[in-house]
Amino acid sequence: MSSFLRCNVSFRIYNNNLDPKELTEMLCIEPDVSHKKGDLNTSINERGDLIEFSPYSSGLWSIISKEDEHAPLEEHINSLLRLLEPSKDRLNELFNRNYKTDIFCGLFAHDCHQPGFDINSNIMKRLGELNIDLGMCFYYHNNF
Repeated sequence: MSSFLRCNVSFRIYNNNLDPKELTEMLCIEPDVSHKKGDLNTSINERGDLIEFSPYSSGLWSIISKEDEHAPLEEHINSLLRLLEPSKDRLNELFNRNYKTDIFCGLFAHDCHQPGFDINSNIMKRLGELNIDLGMCFYYHNNF
C-alpha cells in the first residue's frame, strides 16, 4: 500500500430500526459513532456556528480502526476483524434481521498514477464468514 498516503477504515452497521444502545449491549463494544433514524443531524462549521441538516435517514452504529492512518490497509481491516470475530454469532443474527454491515475504507493517494492495494484471501474469507461487505472510496490529490 505504499502508494497511499493514508487511509481511514471503519466498521458500520445500518438499519432503519437500529437502536445503538441495543447493539452496544449485544456486541459489548462501544461505538465511535452512532445514531437512530430521525435523530438530529448537526455539525459545527469553521466559525463555530451550529449547522442543522435533515434528520438521519437511517440508524448507524460504527467503530473506527485505531491503527495509524499510514498503516497498510490490511492492518486496519485485521484489527477490526479481531475485534468483531468474537461476536460472529451476534453479527450473523443481525445479518438475518436484514441489518447491513460493511467495512468502509477511505483511501487517500498522493502523487501516483495507479494507486493500488492487495487484500489476501484469508481476510476475504473472514469478511464472508461475518457477512461483512467491503466498501472503498479513493481520493487522489497531487498535493496534500
